[in-house]
Amino acid sequence: MTSLDSLDGMDIQRLVDALAPLLRDPEAEGDFAYGMADLPAAGTDVMVNVDPELEDRDDVEVDVLVDRVAAFLALTPEQWEEVASRTVAEIEAAVGDQPVAEPTSLRDDLALTSSVVFVDAVLLSFVAPLQLPDAVVRVQLDQDLHFEDLEVEIEGVESVSFDDLDDLLDHLSEEPGPSAP
Repeated sequence: MTSLDSLDGMDIQRLVDALAPLLRDPEAEGDFAYGMADLPAAGTDVMVNVDPELEDRDDVEVDVLVDRVAAFLALTPEQWEEVASRTVAEIEAAVGDQPVAEPTSLRDDLALTSSVVFVDAVLLSFVAPLQLPDAVVRVQLDQDLHFEDLEVEIEGVESVSFDDLDDLLDHLSEEPGPSAP
């Protein structure tokens, strides 16, 4: 692939055109591009959003973003299995023995709905309508497309993130604020 010029907000169409071989009917909206694509490793079609992060980066190479999308779509079944297994294990460890909405395998219930490809990461969004009916599971893959982080967003509940276990424990051990009368 030949190197394309760097991307700026006025030329998002160049990114859309470069993604055409990978995404079905790619389009631009604001500062990002998107389109459906086949993700063979997961056995599904997925919405792929491509965010060049123009507000945070001065020079984003179109060919770098296209290569990132191609690498994501070319995940092997073994790589996908690693991501899916780690996602399920993290959620099951957090839930423990708490009751679930529907007694079914989380692995069978978990469905990929969309992805966002950045220059240095990929963010996956999953739903598990039977096990976690009001939640969206977000999994971040690192630059090498390995599992990096997981967050479960539950509708109507504000999520709180911590950098590490020590920060979480510090937060939990803080004295509560003033109580209401």
